[in-house]
Amino acid sequence: MSATIKDVARIAGTSISTVSKVINGSPTISLPTVEKVQSAIKSLNYTPNKRAQNLAKKNTNIISFITKAKRDSAFVNPHLFEVMTGAQRTLFQRGYTMSFIGLKNSDLSVIKDLVENKSVDGMLIHASVITQEIAKYLSKINYPHIIIGMPDFPTSASWVDTNNELSGHLVAKHLIGLGREKIAFIAGEKKDLISEHRLQGVKKELTDNLVAINEDYFINTNSSISASYQVTMDLLKMDPRPNAIVCANNTIDLGCIAALNDAKVIIPDEMAVVTFDDYPYAAITNPPTTAINIDVYDLGQQAAKLLLEKIRKPNSSFQTFMTVPLLVIRKSTRKDPS
Repeated sequence: MSATIKDVARIAGTSISTVSKVINGSPTISLPTVEKVQSAIKSLNYTPNKRAQNLAKKNTNIISFITKAKRDSAFVNPHLFEVMTGAQRTLFQRGYTMSFIGLKNSDLSVIKDLVENKSVDGMLIHASVITQEIAKYLSKINYPHIIIGMPDFPTSASWVDTNNELSGHLVAKHLIGLGREKIAFIAGEKKDLISEHRLQGVKKELTDNLVAINEDYFINTNSSISASYQVTMDLLKMDPRPNAIVCANNTIDLGCIAALNDAKVIIPDEMAVVTFDDYPYAAITNPPTTAINIDVYDLGQQAAKLLLEKIRKPNSSFQTFMTVPLLVIRKSTRKDPS
């Protein structure tokens, strides 16, 4: 049978509360008493209850990164792991450990359990998880948290994100400058706010340049390679067909490039292609794809810094941070020979 805190107190000749204070590093206990308690712990091979310690202490030096996760998430959404790496690096440098919680659905009970058990000091919550219910609960108790991605509802919570609308502007401006004005956009699902914000930026840039918008060119998909392949084939059948395709993410880009190559469409002479998110495989498509580079590693770092500030100053004001996108031009776009 495992030793208990009562056994430690009996062997050390102290009270249970004194043992608890020694375990939690209280400076109010004399050195001789500390040594007696530590000796008793060692002789009994006693392991303190971490949950009890967390309840007694005011901090755990643990931060939870909470997001929706499923099989193949690393392939479909690799930027998320760059965000996590940036956050983890910053937290580690400041003496914190980062835990990962992957959810199938937004679940307030999981959040409440972490808070009530004092399991962590704060949370980095991906926008795919956050809901108004979760945001209201955390705000009401003034719990330290940062949302990664701009929420799709009004909230006083602090958040970090990429300027996705500006990304759309940059893409459309680049294509218009190349003389490509029949621009198609293969988007993610309607509920994908990142994709929708990027599309809004493209549309606004077209409007600002008095370029006609053909709504038939803007198509939503489930962001799979097979879906984008089929949508690209459908776009090629349109009359007039587009002379540029913007892909909402790299997975869509892979399907689009494959379809164009199979259809013997010359890139970029007959069709220019641009994608968002400069993942490694954007540079090795045939031809390499012009892409919007977003420093999501830095995004993770900034999220962690904001969260640590929230922990240090719980009543600090609402803050946001947005990374600035950069266009990386490759062989999938160039000015028409004419």
